[in-house]
Amino acid sequence: MRSAAAAEPVKILIIGSGYAGSVAALRLAQVGLDSVVLERGKRWPITAQGGTFATPAAPDGRASWLNSWSPFVNQQLDVYPGVLESFRANGVIALAGAGVGGGSLVNNAVMLKPSQAAFNRAFGTHINFDEMSERWYARARSLIGPTPMPDDIYASSHYTAARSFTAETKAAGLAPFRADMAVDWQTVRMEQAGTREASLIIARSIWGANSGAKRSVDRTILAAAEATGRVSVETLTRAVDVVPSAGRYLVRCERIDDTGAVVARPEYNAEHVFFAAGSMGTSRLLVAARDRGSLPALRAAVGKGWGTNSDRQTVRGGMPWNNPTQGGPSGIVAQDTDNPYEPVTMINFPWPIPPADGTGALGALAMTTCSADGYFTYDAATDNVSLTWPSTSPSALRATQAVTATVNRINAANPGTSTLRLNADTASHTLGGVALGRACATDGRLYGYNNLYVIDSSLIPGTMATVPPALTVTALADRCVEQALKRILR
Repeated sequence: MRSAAAAEPVKILIIGSGYAGSVAALRLAQVGLDSVVLERGKRWPITAQGGTFATPAAPDGRASWLNSWSPFVNQQLDVYPGVLESFRANGVIALAGAGVGGGSLVNNAVMLKPSQAAFNRAFGTHINFDEMSERWYARARSLIGPTPMPDDIYASSHYTAARSFTAETKAAGLAPFRADMAVDWQTVRMEQAGTREASLIIARSIWGANSGAKRSVDRTILAAAEATGRVSVETLTRAVDVVPSAGRYLVRCERIDDTGAVVARPEYNAEHVFFAAGSMGTSRLLVAARDRGSLPALRAAVGKGWGTNSDRQTVRGGMPWNNPTQGGPSGIVAQDTDNPYEPVTMINFPWPIPPADGTGALGALAMTTCSADGYFTYDAATDNVSLTWPSTSPSALRATQAVTATVNRINAANPGTSTLRLNADTASHTLGGVALGRACATDGRLYGYNNLYVIDSSLIPGTMATVPPALTVTALADRCVEQALKRILR
């Protein structure tokens, strides 16, 4: 093992290149500070020829992070550093993006701000909602550039399912609307015209959009940061430990090849470290570092308060034919605020497999509130971190009841339709593990250590109260980095 003196010296190290890491890199560069960004995955450049990402029609190792298995395919895949990790936890399969751009590569690109009541439920008094709403959410929108689906695309044959979902939820007394989305709609028009590879218009978005229609952060926020010349992104490089060293931090890493084999063990001697590897990545890294004894002063709260938006995948059938490709991510949102159990948000998403009876089908990701009862544990014998999610807890069961009630309400308002699928096994929005105000200060500084900052989705205590968290993660990271800059520059 090399000594700290032999490690590469850097002033600022950022672990993760998703929403949070990209914001940090950009804000630091804008004030003249250099940074190194570590990304465990690959860079996925969009080309004019298309074909960057795997597709549901021809899945391969690009769809899965170093695993021959994926919950979205029925076949064995080649092992490859693909874009989507499916982590088998006790009680749930937790999803996490991998690659330059992180979760922005694989999410449905919906950008929603939570209500004040929902925000306060998640953060309590630790962060002022008015401050976030008036400043940080606005800044996040300007960075990401989301817009709702334009009228011409909504009216097109590729988005019949979006109109069907709107009509059926409206019939159920809900108030559907088109959400802001991190989508380049002009590129979607080019898909429709046949001048870009068909991607979003034929439901090919879960593993990336080959047309380039997604405004993923590798092509927006991080691209702006790299254009300053002050940001270096190291791909296929994962941090495995962090150790204090003479007032700085020795960050030990593994560099892998396309098979996942370790080919080098670089080390960085950093003055400041920003953890931006997402709820799964940051939580696992810090729990291991604490329990190995590398960062023993980390609080017991690190690794606790994990949860999801109580994601439930739903599919309904029996409605009129609404085309098999179902363009997406459609971004039609319907919220059931008077649900007898908990508020529910339904976001229409592509479901490319029509029922055998020739009727139409609609997919939706349903989200509701649930207690953040998940926790990470470290096994010294295997040097691995596991995650437990109590899927049969009263709170989790209540979440399923809430979603079931909303789906039943929609079915009842649309005779002939029925529920084909309601699945709670997979968590698309993983949150918490290093909860703000419990494991770290309100600016993301880890209790017990100077110059270690958490700025990603692990700060959010287990639920973002029925909306996708991407916009909040971006806004929260921006806020934390600005406060950290005051300390760094001082």
